[in-house]
Amino acid sequence: MNSYSHQALQKHGGIFGNIIFDLILIGFVVSLVMSPFWFDINDILYQFSGLQNYISRNFIPSSLYDYWLIIPLGIIGIWRWTVWFIKKIVSTFYYPITPESSNGISKATDAPTVSVIIPVYNEDRKIFRRSLESWWKNKPAEIIAIIDKSDTGCVAEFKEFQQGKSNLRLIVTSKPGKRAALADGISESKGQILALTDSDTMWDSNFLENALRPLQVDPKIGGVTPRFHPIERRTIWQKMTDIFWDMRNYLDMPAQTAGGKALSCLSGKTALYRREILLPKMNLFLNEFILGRKKESGEDKCFTRLIQQEGWKTYYQSSAVIYSSASPEFDQFIRQRIRWARNSHNSDFQSLWSGWVWKCPYLAFSMIDRFISVFTLLLGPVFLSIAIIENHWGLAISIIILWLVGRTVKIFPHLRRNPIDLFILPVYLGVSFLMALTRLYALVTIRDQHIIRGFRKVKASRIKKIKDYFLTIEMIAGIFIFALALR
Repeated sequence: MNSYSHQALQKHGGIFGNIIFDLILIGFVVSLVMSPFWFDINDILYQFSGLQNYISRNFIPSSLYDYWLIIPLGIIGIWRWTVWFIKKIVSTFYYPITPESSNGISKATDAPTVSVIIPVYNEDRKIFRRSLESWWKNKPAEIIAIIDKSDTGCVAEFKEFQQGKSNLRLIVTSKPGKRAALADGISESKGQILALTDSDTMWDSNFLENALRPLQVDPKIGGVTPRFHPIERRTIWQKMTDIFWDMRNYLDMPAQTAGGKALSCLSGKTALYRREILLPKMNLFLNEFILGRKKESGEDKCFTRLIQQEGWKTYYQSSAVIYSSASPEFDQFIRQRIRWARNSHNSDFQSLWSGWVWKCPYLAFSMIDRFISVFTLLLGPVFLSIAIIENHWGLAISIIILWLVGRTVKIFPHLRRNPIDLFILPVYLGVSFLMALTRLYALVTIRDQHIIRGFRKVKASRIKKIKDYFLTIEMIAGIFIFALALR
């Protein structure tokens, strides 16, 4: 935890600030995009007619048929880099709200009261205790833990920590589902601001002070989400999670905040809301139906949508830092990613269909691009496979080089934090395509539910799983056939 707490905050002061190195790399990437083969530097630099020979050799092939893959690859590459560049440009206008920008708000007179609400189920006692200590050190008005009755270890841990502290409250529940636990905690809370947090999430020492600033400065802001990092980075899957979270921390959330103060999700790891907004919405929250099925998971997506569709703004506060558990094993990592992708599909479709999101053009753009990227990411490995099958080894090597250079550019903010992760770049490249596959599977199984806590767990039958796998394979085969049809 301490390894992150003193890191300098990323500043987004302008296009010629943090992204200057990225722009240099982009120039290099563009040179690769323009050529199907690695160019001959000697020809270009040392021969008078070298550039002319280079262009004629690479852009005017004798048989265009042999290079048909260049056209769809170029279109996909242009689209993906255009989207990334738009995000990068917009994110340069983001800034966290600091004491200087908040006009010297007096903490003694203006700080609202905060209720921390934690649903707990089957949590490791040591992790729960460390989290309790981190919340307590931030001095909220009250801490309410809603613990499942079967989790006797965490009940005992909370009671021990509760001794001598009058503002800690325990609710032992038999209700299944995380939503019911959150609803009980919200209804029992007294604070003006609700900090909904997971039981395995630790707060930085000055988290609450920083996280409250957007809510104090702008009365139109209804919710705030922080920056987060993994507590541990021991396994390759925790390191992959760290990279993906940093894509959120340093690109997606800053861009969405600067692009209209409308975020795709106030993360369930920790998010702050105005109590006056959430309390009247408990019935909608507990009875959310999407695609004809009652939702159990995706509670953070639901809260985010409920407040934004009424016109409330949301804000990403990068100076407020938390640390959360990342899945250490492959199967946990994949199941978590499928669940998150399924919730994103559900929420995005609901938002686009209901129409409110069109009033937030940048957020609507982000949702549409997230859906399209499921297929554009899968097309990349398909075209690479075709290039190998047709013995276009130069093209295949160029594609791989483009991917590696491109991923280096896109995760550069993360590499500044963890330079050693440059050596696992090939692994990240493969995992990024695997994520496209999980998002496709999540789309196939979009109506499935995953209940994190409680006893109403419903396992899919073996026949249904086979059908889901078969349909996913059919869609991948369809993408492959589409790619061949372009020939």
